[in-house]
Amino acid sequence: MMNYKQLTNILNTYSAVMFIKHPAAGLMILITTLWYPNIGLSGLLSTLAGLATLWAFQLPKNENSIYTLNSLLVGLSLGAFFELNAYLALLIILSAIMVIFLSVTLADGLWRMDRIPLLSLPFVIIAILASLIAHNTGKLTNYLSISSNPEPWFGTWADTFFNSLGATFFTPHPLVGGIIFLCMLAYSRYLAFLACCGFIVGLCVFNVLVDNPQPYMIAWSGFNFVLTAIALGGIYTVPGVASFFFAMLGAGLAALLSASIQNILLVYGLPVMALPFVLVTLTLLIAMKKRTKWSSLILASEPGPPELNYERSRLANFRQGGFDSVPLLAPFYGKWNIYQGFNGHHTHQPPWQHALDFFIQEDEKSFTLDGNKLEDYYCYGVPVQSPVYGLVVRTVDNIADNPPGEIDTKNNWGNFILIRLETGLHVLLAHLSQNSIKVKEGDWIKPGTTIANCGSSGRSPQPHLHLQVQQDATLGSPTVAFHLCSVITSKSTTDAEYKVVSRPEEHDTVEPAEINERMSTRLHFPVGRTLHYAIEGTDISDKTRCKLRVEVTLAGQFRIVSDSGASVALTEANGVLAFYDRTGPADILMDMWALGLGLTPLTERATHWNDSPPATLLPLTYIQRVYLSLLHPLGSGLNSRYQRQWNKESKTWVQHGKHELKVAATRLSASTTAILDPEVGCTQLTLSSANKKWHAHLIETGLAEDEGIPGWRSLSSGNSPSELQNDEMLQHQEPS
Repeated sequence: MMNYKQLTNILNTYSAVMFIKHPAAGLMILITTLWYPNIGLSGLLSTLAGLATLWAFQLPKNENSIYTLNSLLVGLSLGAFFELNAYLALLIILSAIMVIFLSVTLADGLWRMDRIPLLSLPFVIIAILASLIAHNTGKLTNYLSISSNPEPWFGTWADTFFNSLGATFFTPHPLVGGIIFLCMLAYSRYLAFLACCGFIVGLCVFNVLVDNPQPYMIAWSGFNFVLTAIALGGIYTVPGVASFFFAMLGAGLAALLSASIQNILLVYGLPVMALPFVLVTLTLLIAMKKRTKWSSLILASEPGPPELNYERSRLANFRQGGFDSVPLLAPFYGKWNIYQGFNGHHTHQPPWQHALDFFIQEDEKSFTLDGNKLEDYYCYGVPVQSPVYGLVVRTVDNIADNPPGEIDTKNNWGNFILIRLETGLHVLLAHLSQNSIKVKEGDWIKPGTTIANCGSSGRSPQPHLHLQVQQDATLGSPTVAFHLCSVITSKSTTDAEYKVVSRPEEHDTVEPAEINERMSTRLHFPVGRTLHYAIEGTDISDKTRCKLRVEVTLAGQFRIVSDSGASVALTEANGVLAFYDRTGPADILMDMWALGLGLTPLTERATHWNDSPPATLLPLTYIQRVYLSLLHPLGSGLNSRYQRQWNKESKTWVQHGKHELKVAATRLSASTTAILDPEVGCTQLTLSSANKKWHAHLIETGLAEDEGIPGWRSLSSGNSPSELQNDEMLQHQEPS
């Protein structure tokens, strides 16, 4: 008996052909394939054979149904051209088994190469081979002819477009294509927009290349234009102007391949299938992964719907300083000043404009006494730390330090350490003190490792530390933009401020924000950690108990998952705990968590900071959500301002958040409060919006039992929500 999960897997297989992952859309598409029962039953038989193969041989399951997707397409293609009988059923089953094995094999190899997607490559290979076998036997009767034209429904242009969409499932019919388009529109309006634009561009190119093309030729080729545009413009790239034109280029190239390949396959009575889509998409994606420099065309970190890719990109750009900026930790302890910043007028000019020079000042002087000796300078001999994880690829340690006011023009960089990052970029720390380097070439180092002392070697008129990120290992290589993470910065006219991302300017003061160990420990979430909360508030009649659990995906992503199925990803890096990628059904606790703790610095020096979580986390009405989606179809971010204070009465950190978004003439807003106990963790969450309010109180923590690891549970001793509402108790006092 088929269970719900197995049924969902089958339905997701159908929807995944159009890059949609939704069982309702899959059910609609499955039904449309039965417009021609011979085709629909053949596809269903092939899908079941593929699933049975995965189960029988214990092959890895794929979350995106890419393996069974290829087996589905093989069955549909054979059922489209031959009547279903015992011989064809056997051929479909054997082909489905073969395509599953080929999919598993190719998927692993392509992913290891450079995270290259499998797409429908196995289907194309096996379908062509199986079709050649079918054409050379006398045991089969032809079913559909590729030269037949379905009856008109909506008009010439619309029928041509919808026929092409239907041909994706080897069912070229306007009504079938129309239903598929409605499924796309309901799932993602941007995907539907790309489908229309890609088809128009591909059709224009196809008409230019082919004299008087027959409608059936376009119907059996046009879906390649659509799929290529969808993949390149929304699934594997971040939506934007650059990705849109990239997608249209792909659609045009798919038309070129369709025009050239179809004459070869028509000899055997075969359509071009998905061969142009696969070849163009893989070629362009692989080429873009080989770029040596960032551009406005941004590849998605993980393939997904365009709205999700856009949100990930928007949030990463806000929190990480942009995709073209490299995150570094400050390479020192204590307060340092910026001697020269990006585009500095001394030496930081193109192509070396992305660099920072640090030194130490007291009372606006960098030295004590008369400054005639190197030892008079505050930063001379001070330890320098690694700002990154990386491999030491080159060091120079034997160049003498210059007397104050002198420079060495023969050895511009002086003593230096060059560190290679996993991205292939290199970090250079220069002007180090002679014989002070404590690492050697070939060493792997991590942030915080003392690697040398600050000096005055090379082109250095006074002791200072030079930091830059460059494109390759050649000294003098063009520099790349970078930023410092989790630092306390100030200008001469402003108070010190905590910044998650900072690109300091000349005369700014910079100090690394030291991580609070107790806060970091209590807000660390290992796999299996469980948190039980009692929730009360608007539309909740009684206290509801909800459990959160930390899980890890196959891709290595940590997620906090609610018992409702809602989840949010989390990462802890560079002294910051961050939550992102909220997915799943409505869950007020998950929204409270993602808003209240969305970006939490793990240092007690952070008293206020900003963030921009997605607006969908707000407790909006259905009408508000529709209104927001119409004005911001790809999503929008909130203007979130956080403040954190130490409450000496309850001995907890109290983290307030104000979240606002202006939509046309309307202002949406909410406020959050998170109580962080240094002994327990987050004991309370509060969310208020308009006349609505919710409280969540931690009642129990634990660790799920795992193989060889016993589970444990502990009741929380945190205060109840009602005991923590008086903000007058809050005082600016650091914890002892």
